[in-house]
Amino acid sequence: MDSSAASIFSSQKRPYFIVLLLAIVLNVAGIGIKFFTDDPALYSALSRSMAQSNNFTDLVYHGNDWLDKPHFPFWAIAISFKIFGVNTIAYKLPALLFFFMAVIYTYKLAKKFYGDETAIIAILILLTAQHSVMSNTDVRAEPYIMGLLMAAVYHFYKVKERFSIADVLLASLFTACAVMTKGIYLLIPIGAAIIGDYLFKGNIKGVFHWKWLFAFILVVVFTLPEIYSVYTQFDLHPEKVVFGRTGISGIHWFLWDSQFGRFNNNGYITNTHGDKLFFVHTLLWAFAPWAIILFYALYATIRKMVKRIAQPEYLCISGGVLLLLIFSLSKFQLPFYTNILFPFFAIITAVFIRSLKIGAEFRFFKIAQYIITSLLLLAVIALNFIFAPGCWPLFVVLVAGFTGLSIYIYKKPTQIYQPIFLFTCAVSILVNTYLVTVAYPTIVAYRGDLAAAEYLNDNYPQQKVSAAVLSNTFDFYYKGQVTYTNIDAILKTDTLKSRIIVADEKAVTELKEKKISYTTVKAFEDFPHENLSLPFIIKKKRAATLDHFYLIKLAR
Repeated sequence: MDSSAASIFSSQKRPYFIVLLLAIVLNVAGIGIKFFTDDPALYSALSRSMAQSNNFTDLVYHGNDWLDKPHFPFWAIAISFKIFGVNTIAYKLPALLFFFMAVIYTYKLAKKFYGDETAIIAILILLTAQHSVMSNTDVRAEPYIMGLLMAAVYHFYKVKERFSIADVLLASLFTACAVMTKGIYLLIPIGAAIIGDYLFKGNIKGVFHWKWLFAFILVVVFTLPEIYSVYTQFDLHPEKVVFGRTGISGIHWFLWDSQFGRFNNNGYITNTHGDKLFFVHTLLWAFAPWAIILFYALYATIRKMVKRIAQPEYLCISGGVLLLLIFSLSKFQLPFYTNILFPFFAIITAVFIRSLKIGAEFRFFKIAQYIITSLLLLAVIALNFIFAPGCWPLFVVLVAGFTGLSIYIYKKPTQIYQPIFLFTCAVSILVNTYLVTVAYPTIVAYRGDLAAAEYLNDNYPQQKVSAAVLSNTFDFYYKGQVTYTNIDAILKTDTLKSRIIVADEKAVTELKEKKISYTTVKAFEDFPHENLSLPFIIKKKRAATLDHFYLIKLAR
């Protein structure tokens, strides 16, 4: 951030700085937590294959061609693996860097239109939004998109103000990388942000300036690595079987099926349900503890626009709301989709908070935030007692730190909204610190595939094993050689059945049905689902929700 942000160190803004520092540490704290969902392990497997083979054009999963996501995140992870080795931190590090790029550009964009304090409030909202923190622990593609999207919008707006080769190159490059991360639909929020700002400011002619055609050509040029990669992997090899069929065009998939095929629900991957309000109620928890204020801020902003009250910028409302509507119309709906819009939403919310004066809107803000923070505090207290009651000493330390921070926050407020805003941030930091230090590690402890990999690494290092189940987490963490197949193939092959066999409940049941004798080397408790159930959360009922992951040897 530029030097003008030094004002944050002033005595009036020191509480902002302290909370900001804690929020940054919180978002980095989960970098070493091992995978407890499948997607990060899958992405790691693809990136590891790329790094080890030095083939950066093909995405290959256990010897099979893979076509589900564009290449950019895998390139970033593969480079990280080559520099730092294949490990959890190396997987998450690039995503964290892009997330903090989003934080920096959110600050720069907010400061440009609304000043330092609004910019600081905006990045604190972004850093403490629930799914922001979760996504920096359970890393997928969203942190990459968030950073690239905000960088592109910021530099394109500078091009809008005054043409600059440096800005148009940066904006086009960031846009192309975003497209190579999730597809061409990301042109929508970037384009909508800039076009919307033109239209709402009454400058329709500016939309058709030659510089935008130049920028579009640059985006196409910078996207050519993705086009080349899918072309060489698939279009040049129509005999390859993908999605159960041959003749698949990688270019057609990238330009159409990967996004619009999903949106229309007629592509290779479909979804059978969709809820038009899915992302509205998703935001209630994903953008917590700021969701209620966000909804009101959106309403207030749109109301001003309807009344033709001029706004400093229309980037956030144009880019954020349009894509949210498109997401809602699509039948492909996953909770983390909205993350990429959080920087826009954070700025809109920050502008509203910064504008608060004594009156009805301030009372609404005060009541809403105290209700939300009270619910969050009650939830984390209840969670501590039912989920991991043995961790209460750590919980006491966390609560003591939170109490001290809260007292400091309320000691010398400089604005009427400041203590409530910072207290809300502090509650989010407490809740997510508990999740990072207690909840996520506890969940990891019930990943039987991970426990099996670590047990083999410690007790049978580099030994060849047979696996009757394909687990991406086991595959990533086990350092030895694995042959992935099925029980029938293992039983028919002497070299495979003489090894330690990795098996899940289904494989063991199959052995019992075939009356094949085996001995158990080690059994590991395993929660076989990604979405937590209430019985699992309650420790006393957890055992009934668990399966087992096994290391076995066949009787000779």
